[in-house]
Amino acid sequence: MMNTTRLCEFVLLCALLMGGLCHTGVAEAACMVESSPGGKPGPLMKHLSPDCTKAEREANAVPAASVMQALTQGQAVDLVGVVLQGDLLFDQLPVRKSQIPKGLTPEQQAALNALNDEEQRSVAGNLIIRDSVVEGALRHRSAKGTLEFEGAVDFHGTRFKDGVDLSRSVFQRVLTLDSALFEREAYFVQGHFAQGLSCADTRFGPHTRFHRSVFRGPVDCQGSLFDGMAEFLEVVCDAPVNFERARFGLGTGFSGAQFKKLANFSDAIFSREAFFAFVVFSGEARFAGAQFLQAVDFSNADFKRGDDLAKVRFDQKPLTNGTKGIAQDGAGKGEQSTFQQYAITLGILLVAAFLVAYAVKLK
Repeated sequence: MMNTTRLCEFVLLCALLMGGLCHTGVAEAACMVESSPGGKPGPLMKHLSPDCTKAEREANAVPAASVMQALTQGQAVDLVGVVLQGDLLFDQLPVRKSQIPKGLTPEQQAALNALNDEEQRSVAGNLIIRDSVVEGALRHRSAKGTLEFEGAVDFHGTRFKDGVDLSRSVFQRVLTLDSALFEREAYFVQGHFAQGLSCADTRFGPHTRFHRSVFRGPVDCQGSLFDGMAEFLEVVCDAPVNFERARFGLGTGFSGAQFKKLANFSDAIFSREAFFAFVVFSGEARFAGAQFLQAVDFSNADFKRGDDLAKVRFDQKPLTNGTKGIAQDGAGKGEQSTFQQYAITLGILLVAAFLVAYAVKLK
C-alpha cells in the first residue's frame, strides 16, 4: 500500500513538473509589450516582441496623434514592432522663427527677415519606427519651408502601406531605411543628408524621388530594389555612393548628378531606360558586372578617373555623345546611326518632360 501511495505521489509530482515546464514554454513564447507610462512627460516608447501575433499588434496599435503630440512637445519617439495607425503630417508641427538680435544694420535685418519668410519646422528628438507597419501617410508638403530632424531617424525593417513624402527635409544624422518596404511613393526631393543615407536591401515602390538632394555623408543602397521609377536627378554626393547589386525596374535618372567620391554600380541591373547624361564622376566609377537591358544615356558625362564600361553588359549601344574619359571601344560607340541616336535622344527628352510634369502635378 505504501509503495502504491509513493508511486502516486511520484506521478503527481512529475505531472506538476511537466505542467510547470509547459507553462514556462508558453510564457517564453508570449507577446511581450514594453511601453512608457501613459500620462507622464518623457519619450513615447513602445516595443512589441517578435512573438506577437497580428491581432496582438493591432490590439496594441499606436495612434499617429500620440506620435505627433510627442514630436510637438520635443519628445523622442521609439517604436519597435508596432502598428502605427493614422497619418503623420509634419506640416502640423509649429513653425520655428529665428529671433532677430538687436543692433543689426538695416541690411542685416532685411537678410534675416528674408530667411524667416520660409517656414522652419523641427523634430528635436529621435524618431525611431523599426520593424513596424505604418498604415497611414508621412507627409511634409510645405512648398517653401524646411523640416529639420535633429535626432536619429530610423525606419529599419518598417513597411509603409501609404505614401511617404519628406521632401525639403534636413537630416542631421544618418537616415536609416535598411530592409524597409515602401508600397507607395517615397519622396525625398531637395533633401539634405548631413551624415548620409542607409537603404541596403530596401524595397522601394512605384516612384522614388531624391531629385536635387545633397548627401554630405555616404550613401549605402547595396542590394536595394526600385520597383518603379527612380529619380536621382542633379543630386550632389560628397562621400562614397554604393548601389552594388541594386535593381532598377523602370526608368532611372541620375542625369546631372555629381559624384565627388566613389560611385559603385557594380552588378546593378537596369531593366528599363537609364540616364547618366551630364553626370560628373570625380572619383572612381565602378560599373563592372552591371547590366543595362534597355537604352542608356551617358551623353556629356565626365569620367575624370576613367571607367570600366568594357565590363558592362549593354543590350543596346549606349549614347556617349560628348562623353569624356571613357574608352570608346569598350563603351560600344560607333554602331549606331545618327538617326538612331537622335531617336533615343528624343525619347529621353520626352521621358524627362513627363517626369517634370508629373513632379509639378504632385506638388
